[in-house]
Amino acid sequence: MAHYVAPLDQTHDVKGFDCGTEKLNTWLQTIAGQHQSKGLSKTFVLVEDEAPTIIIGFYALAIRRMTPKEALPAELARKLPSDIPGYTLARLAIATSAAGQGFGAELLIDAMRRAKQVSNQVGGSFLFVDAKDQRAADFYSHFGFVPLPDDPLTLVMPMSAIEDD
Repeated sequence: MAHYVAPLDQTHDVKGFDCGTEKLNTWLQTIAGQHQSKGLSKTFVLVEDEAPTIIIGFYALAIRRMTPKEALPAELARKLPSDIPGYTLARLAIATSAAGQGFGAELLIDAMRRAKQVSNQVGGSFLFVDAKDQRAADFYSHFGFVPLPDDPLTLVMPMSAIEDD
């Protein structure tokens, strides 16, 4: 199945998406478009070539400022100012019908590379993610994200750890 990642737009069937988590379904269906139009976040969807309106999965990226830097692991906080610019992976979900096929990893890697591209042009030191539970945190840790000392469900990755395309 050939597929690609594209910015969310009005042609995508958000109402037909179901990842099994009502909170994420509702966010995609009612809030993602509003956040995009207000410049609060940008949502990207994974779709098939043959069915480009059907959403296999999605993620959202947003700007984030981390303060204070003491919240970061010590090895990451060295020589940084008190306000640390970065990005956050605000949401990541895969349709239940596509679960277990590697699409979550594919979308995460796409999000990391996209954040790195933006960082290379405008700055930003880190990519953060707020995991919904320990299972999700373990998924992100597998890709090199490190939990914050005081909040193990918030994980961070330095932009320097993300490979350029």
